Amino acid sequence: MKRKEEQLGIMGGTFNPIHHGHLIAARAAKERLGLDRLLLLPNARSPLRMEEALADPEDRLEMVRLAVEEESGLEACDLEVRREGASFLVETLAELQGLYPDATLTFLMGVDSLDTFDRWREVDRIVSLAQVKVMPRPGRAGSEALTALEARAPSLAGKVSLMPAGPQVEISATEVRQRIASGQSIRYLLPDAVVDYVVDHGIYGA
Repeated sequence: MKRKEEQLGIMGGTFNPIHHGHLIAARAAKERLGLDRLLLLPNARSPLRMEEALADPEDRLEMVRLAVEEESGLEACDLEVRREGASFLVETLAELQGLYPDATLTFLMGVDSLDTFDRWREVDRIVSLAQVKVMPRPGRAGSEALTALEARAPSLAGKVSLMPAGPQVEISATEVRQRIASGQSIRYLLPDAVVDYVVDHGIYGA
């Protein structure tokens, strides 16, 4: 009997820091897509956002680990943090394919990534290595952005699909960082273990 393929999801991002909005979206996507596992993948440095101020990759990875350690089916993935230099998704998917040859890979990205997806390295190979699903966010469903993407890059037509809206909470990582730096409360925005880590390690000016 042929072994059942694992349905393995990958959710990338800076997670600067990870917050409850990320976790709610991750859990909803895992359930909606029937994923066996969902890897949360902090990048070391996005090649399209090289000037962005980020906490150290190791700190962002540890915050993801703390956020999901009691979340069944959600796991932190260190592949991009361990790799030096800019993070390229195509390299990560190829590595995951080698690690899990019997798995079907599904990459989850936020709707804002549609605006630049055609500029990602080897984007045509990305969509051959993994199914690409786009998660909407409050106020932006993504249909117009997807149409614009397919117009810019016809080879991607039909290879990127929008997910129906699920539970969503509008939390801005930028606002979280600003609140931390100004000494305001971030309770209920981040998991308690992540709040403790931010405070204990003085991240974002805490």
